[in-house]
Amino acid sequence: MRVILSLVLLITMASPALAWDFIGVRPMSMGGAHRALVTGNDAIMLNPAGMSLFRRYSMELQYLVKPDWSTDGGPAEHIFSTAVVDNQIASFATGLAYTRVERGDSKKGNRYDMAFSYALSNSLMIGTNIKYLNFDRDGKKDAVDAVTVDVGLLLHFDMGLNLGVVGYNLTNTADYLEHPISMAAAVMYSPFRSLELAFDWCINFQKPVDNTDPTGEKMTAYSYHFGAEYLLLGQFLIRAGYAIDETNALYDNEQYWTLGAGYISKSIAIDFGYQGSINNTWNNTFGVLIRVFM
Repeated sequence: MRVILSLVLLITMASPALAWDFIGVRPMSMGGAHRALVTGNDAIMLNPAGMSLFRRYSMELQYLVKPDWSTDGGPAEHIFSTAVVDNQIASFATGLAYTRVERGDSKKGNRYDMAFSYALSNSLMIGTNIKYLNFDRDGKKDAVDAVTVDVGLLLHFDMGLNLGVVGYNLTNTADYLEHPISMAAAVMYSPFRSLELAFDWCINFQKPVDNTDPTGEKMTAYSYHFGAEYLLLGQFLIRAGYAIDETNALYDNEQYWTLGAGYISKSIAIDFGYQGSINNTWNNTFGVLIRVFM
């Protein structure tokens, strides 16, 4: 029955035509600092090793919108994503995700993810995500049709400390603007059960020096992500974060502040998130997520 529900969820969200490296509503609300936390289905894309952190079966739907993409008065960007994680019926965890991007006439397409993880011990987890990217931008020369792989590692300690390391797009996609070869190192510390503090450090090894010439000279660039999440009264979540991003070839050097709120019970979770730009009034994102636990 669960397999059927998973397939139905994926099929109903599919449409014929990718996405930037999508991080989801909850990670966005924490400034993108989430690769050592990964307690939700966002583990598929951020650090697949995290799927083995908890026993669960969960399904989720997400929607994010950027009213003006890239420039003031630019096209609105709409992102729809659905994901399923199963870590109950096998000795290893599996995850499936589908993401659809609609960015006016400038970009549209799909991303498909199939992730696996395995707990080598109570403290050490490994995972991989195989993803297929298929989307068009203005002009066929900028189209992307590629299969690539992410690999992640997660260390979990009883003292409330997690450490994560992830490599992204390890088989070159040739999409240097939005899916470069990159990696991240992350730490999450929970001083007490209701508070989680996170920091991620990301490296882009293939950022174009000139984003109008993506196949030209490349440089290495970095981003820094800070986030916090607080559980109030056992069911209500408050999140905040900040990011300094020099890795994005489309926005160059950008800084963000983020906020989020959510509700969680044994059967359902609802999250809202907002990302605001420090440097550009138009570079803002809104998101909503619904997750069901079975």
